[in-house]
Amino acid sequence: MTSEQTLQTIIVGTRGSLLATTQTAQTVRAIQNSNTDVHIETKIIQTTGDLRRDVPFASVGTKGMFVKEIEQALLDGAIDIGIHSMKDMPGELPSGLQIACIPERENPFDAFISNGFSDLDSLPIGATVGTSSARRRAQISRYRPDLKLIELRGNLDTRLRKLDDGAYDAIVVACAGLKRLGLETRITSCIPPEVCLPAVGQGALAIETREMDLTTIECVRKVHSEQTARCVLAERLVLTALGGGCSVPIAAFATESNSRLTLTALVASLDGSTLVSTVETGASVDFASIGVRAASSLLDSGASDLLAHS
Repeated sequence: MTSEQTLQTIIVGTRGSLLATTQTAQTVRAIQNSNTDVHIETKIIQTTGDLRRDVPFASVGTKGMFVKEIEQALLDGAIDIGIHSMKDMPGELPSGLQIACIPERENPFDAFISNGFSDLDSLPIGATVGTSSARRRAQISRYRPDLKLIELRGNLDTRLRKLDDGAYDAIVVACAGLKRLGLETRITSCIPPEVCLPAVGQGALAIETREMDLTTIECVRKVHSEQTARCVLAERLVLTALGGGCSVPIAAFATESNSRLTLTALVASLDGSTLVSTVETGASVDFASIGVRAASSLLDSGASDLLAHS
């Protein structure tokens, strides 16, 4: 084959932010390198979350705010693949679509970034911390109730600029995005999961396709990571069972070692005053039942009351 006209063409849909286009380009290269008979084109799609960037997440409604327009383009046949940050994916997908591939996960933890302080513990009483995440706000408020948490929206470069301009004493963002953009030197410290448990799927990407597009599925599966998938799918089962995408802070994080999978999950009130958590473990092959058990344990421990007040 000597020309693009003789190759299979795959159209990839992605958000237009610098992070989204960067991680999409990295993923496209990996798919291309594994499929020399494929030509890949990228299409930028504006999502609700991008168009309403200056509005607090709670006012927009977080369920699918960064993915639903891309999913509609998939359903309409305008694109063949949607590439998303896994943590943006709702617990349930539209009929006819599937997550066909989950590449190897990047750093899953939250990054503490400050120009004057080393970590959350070193911040003075009343210090201002910028974050857009209800999950982070709840857990940080529980750990340091004296801190002043302020809404922080915008792309990563915008958030870093606001910090550098002195609007905050510190900000909290995902380590993965900084690393993918080559900005890991801005990470002052990683927040341990005991302090701030990551979002479901944080650090992982989701490659979404139509369920019956077998040719495209075969192409993307070549960059799939089984271990990452087991961990992430266990986390997502918690999200799905709890009615994923609601405004209540939900976190889940799984690790795998020696064919054993350990899943920690929690649900909290928005102010962090109430929090229920669980740890489930078992054989890695039983990742699905581990996720279901974790969700059941949370519900039995009071998560249902927190969810009912969302």
